[in-house]
Amino acid sequence: MTQRNGTCEDRREIFELLGDLSTVDKFFGEHVSDQVQWTMVGRHPLAGPYRNKRDFLDGTLEQVRARSGGLSFDLKAMYGTAEQTIVIMEGVATANDDNAYDPFYVWACRFADDKIVEVQAYVDSYVVTDLIHRVPSTREEPTALTAAQQAESRRTAVPGPLGTSTR
Repeated sequence: MTQRNGTCEDRREIFELLGDLSTVDKFFGEHVSDQVQWTMVGRHPLAGPYRNKRDFLDGTLEQVRARSGGLSFDLKAMYGTAEQTIVIMEGVATANDDNAYDPFYVWACRFADDKIVEVQAYVDSYVVTDLIHRVPSTREEPTALTAAQQAESRRTAVPGPLGTSTR
């Protein structure tokens, strides 16, 4: 990747992988650390902290995939630096009931060694909640949060700058 003085544009190629269903998994496989700290901010069924990539994917992306034909992201804007990049995207999916699933996303990402190691993610809570409650999952495993997970998700504070905590 050609460096452009350490701007977020250095990361555009990576985030553009999210724009095609066939390369979404490549984005997560190659550009997100296995130990990523990913926080879904908000009050919706997928909100809360995820302590690694597998937990995040199982708790979020796989929940959406179980209710749709897959999810890709239309990149709208990027801000920041190569180390801390903010992306604004719109989800692109069709739910299993043939209705659109198109929430907005804002991800504030921190990179280390060319991998995303921390994300504070904001999503349209109404659209997420509607999908989870309206469309049955095709997954066999239970999708309900435990009491501890629900309590933790309610405590998810609006985070401070990347790499810091407001708690």
